[in-house]
Amino acid sequence: MTIETSKDLLYVVLAFCALWLTIFLSWLLYYVIALLRDTETVVKQIKGVVEKVDSLQHAVHDKFERSAASLTLIASTLKELIMWGIQERSKTRTATKVPAKKTIKYSRSE
Repeated sequence: MTIETSKDLLYVVLAFCALWLTIFLSWLLYYVIALLRDTETVVKQIKGVVEKVDSLQHAVHDKFERSAASLTLIASTLKELIMWGIQERSKTRTATKVPAKKTIKYSRSE
């Protein structure tokens, strides 16, 4: 193959440019695919962390709900116990009523 005209030279240069363009696009495609693969890996890791944080939040919420229910039960039981103690105390005082001490009043006479 000999180059006889400038048109033949143009075709050789265009073929060479097409070859380099193909190589460049293949290289670019390889790096885009690698970037997308790495991005997918990062997204999976972030998704895992978010799921762990979400499950932790639900666990803490459940613990607080259970402890709030327990505290409500304890508070109502304590209230009933105090009311019972007050009633028993008042029954005991009325049953064993202690007479009041007599006080002697002195009057001043002038």
